[in-house]
Amino acid sequence: MAVLVVGAGAVAARWIVERWSHVSIDDSRIAANLITVSSEVNGRVTAVPVIAGDTVKKGELLASIDRKQVLFELDALDAQIAGVAAQQEQLRSQQDMIRNQVAKKTDAGQSQIRAAEANHMASEATLRNASSNFQRASSLAKRKVVTEQDLEAARAALETAEQQERVTAADIDTARANLAVTESDADQIGVLEKQIGTLETQKSALIAEREQKRVDLSHREIHAGFDGVIDSVFVDDGEYVSPGSRLLIYHDPNVVWVDANIKETDFERVKPGARATIEVDAYPDMTFSGKVVRTGQAATSEFALLPSPNPSGNFTKVTQRLPIRISIEQHDGLLRPGMMVEVSIDVVD
Repeated sequence: MAVLVVGAGAVAARWIVERWSHVSIDDSRIAANLITVSSEVNGRVTAVPVIAGDTVKKGELLASIDRKQVLFELDALDAQIAGVAAQQEQLRSQQDMIRNQVAKKTDAGQSQIRAAEANHMASEATLRNASSNFQRASSLAKRKVVTEQDLEAARAALETAEQQERVTAADIDTARANLAVTESDADQIGVLEKQIGTLETQKSALIAEREQKRVDLSHREIHAGFDGVIDSVFVDDGEYVSPGSRLLIYHDPNVVWVDANIKETDFERVKPGARATIEVDAYPDMTFSGKVVRTGQAATSEFALLPSPNPSGNFTKVTQRLPIRISIEQHDGLLRPGMMVEVSIDVVD
């Protein structure tokens, strides 16, 4: 009886020390980042080269969606862009032609103005000479030195010189007007430039649409973003998918942890950095070690789909639970997401 009493006392003492120095949780699970891969485009699935349980490397093809229609649309957009560029090149050639024509006509017009001004200066000199001869003939006619016929000849010469001066002056105005018309032809260059700008806007819109199609094309081949393991595949070859359709789920087997929910009465005792002992139900003969890396900021009941606000006034107090995260090292790929584990956290050391 003494031995039994001592033995029972030792067991009870150990149990009391364990309860005082550790927080135990028996409904925890292994967790990991389960990545759901969804379609971003419409189309028929042409290939799913993986199945559940496969190991994939970063960049490896996970699924492929039909690309033919997008390739046809890309070819059509390339042709439209090339057509717009050809129209722009044609308008630029017209601009160069107009520039050359305006330059040549401008040189010719300026030469015409200089020639008209020279003729006008000559006609003015002739007019001055004719005016002087007429005045002299008039003076001499008054003194009967020259005949009336000579006076009339001088008057005719003066009138002819005046007409010639007016004609050469008009020629200057005509030459200047022709030059102004030639210079106004240069306005066509500005009109063509606006047309080129309009085409540039159209080409930019087509290029943007082409880039969007290229993005769409890239989304039709889905590659692994990291080394991982396929957890589940939801589609088969030939199925039609739309944006948001789930294709598969995979995760990185080397990045796992334990998610646990502890009672609020024990929460104050658990601090980040506390050591933990983890027993996995699947491997009863193995013990894993870990460390508390994060404690929750709200009770799990706050995220329930059906909250219990207690509108009737009847109150039943229920101990709430708060989530914590415990780190754990992967061991030869044995730890799988969802496995049940039992955790004992040392809250004294």
